[in-house]
Amino acid sequence: MAATVHCSYNSTRLSLLFVPKLDSSSFSDWNRLMVADDALDGTGSQSALRRSNERLILDTLRTLGPASQATLARNSGLSKSAVNAIVRALAADGVLEVRPGATGRETEVALIGPRGALVALDLGHQRLHGSVISFDQQHRVDEVVDLGREHDASSDVATVSELVERLLEQAGVSRAEVDRVRVGVHAPYDALTRTISPTGILPGWEGSDVEAMLSAALDLPVEVDNDANYAALAEWSWGAGRGSRNLLYVKSSNGIGSGLIINNQVYRGSNGLAGELGHIVVDSRGALCNCGNRGCLSAVASGRALLLELAAAGSPRESLQQVIADAQAGDLACRRIVGEAGRYLGVGLSHAVKLIAPDTIIIGGELAAAGTLLLDSVKAELSANALQSVSGMPRVEPGLRRGDMSILGCVAAVLAGSGYGMSELPTWILTPTGQRVRETV
Repeated sequence: MAATVHCSYNSTRLSLLFVPKLDSSSFSDWNRLMVADDALDGTGSQSALRRSNERLILDTLRTLGPASQATLARNSGLSKSAVNAIVRALAADGVLEVRPGATGRETEVALIGPRGALVALDLGHQRLHGSVISFDQQHRVDEVVDLGREHDASSDVATVSELVERLLEQAGVSRAEVDRVRVGVHAPYDALTRTISPTGILPGWEGSDVEAMLSAALDLPVEVDNDANYAALAEWSWGAGRGSRNLLYVKSSNGIGSGLIINNQVYRGSNGLAGELGHIVVDSRGALCNCGNRGCLSAVASGRALLLELAAAGSPRESLQQVIADAQAGDLACRRIVGEAGRYLGVGLSHAVKLIAPDTIIIGGELAAAGTLLLDSVKAELSANALQSVSGMPRVEPGLRRGDMSILGCVAAVLAGSGYGMSELPTWILTPTGQRVRETV
């Protein structure tokens, strides 16, 4: 069954809740369906009903977070005595815990998170961000390595291997504790051939079997995905996309990438290359893109494109952050170019909206820091070019301003894949030790 994620955010923690996409009125119907599904194997017994009700309680906890047994009974539709029996059984199995409530008047039930450790890697154009997350020790250690402008697969693999060794040692985690390594790459990734697509974004990796090379070097199972897919999952889990069924996430930094959540699941298409919004042509006479086409969204609206255009106009800036700061301070050239980037994004998004009809669009990455200077142009162009409907346009929101969205997406992917839930994503995951992660992008 497809799962969604509901979360809340405050200054110290994010709530992480993996649940089927159901409203409270649907639980009783869903419960009957689950009983019928169990009956298909010929059991159709009290044990099948018990398993169904246990799943119902677990999914209710993933929806609500820590809750009293009375609250669980109200939201699940089960009797208080049934809830009490299920909670005792699941607590004995180590799946959940009963602890003092926030008010002290009654206890609350909370899910217990996964065991073991995760190695998460974010492989970019010029830097490698590594993280070891130990669920047992409740500890996260990070390090960022500069790769330089010229690097290839063999040198990157050696760097990855050395980085992982350092992180495991610093975290006090053995290889036996690591379930797998998850890698987000800043380039279109062909899941069928397990290779980086020949777009010139990570030229040193083109034609290489990324998973095989890294798995052999690390002696650990490796799963690779596009970094924007991981970031989309993180936004859907803990950001403005929580509760959304169909989400389009756009990451606009040095280049432009995107990730899709369709029917509560990351959508990659037949080969993993779905959602490459950055290579939609929005200006047939525009700048040449590194993929070989002219006028791709990445070629006219990315951070790199903005810096090149300002330099050509005799008004160079050192970084995209400086462009945004100057635009917010009133510089006319920077304001104009940020607004134009927003209009190009709006044109590209209007095509995507006609194809997939998302209910939510999240704009993330460095360019999102421009705020309304960017988003107002995106919304205006999107409204002008998209099909009008009674249900209205998708909401457009800025993304979480963190530099480790791909890493957090790896955590979310592990939790979703393992079947575990965490009622809360705690401070120790959000504030790693080691080389400090940038809090904003």
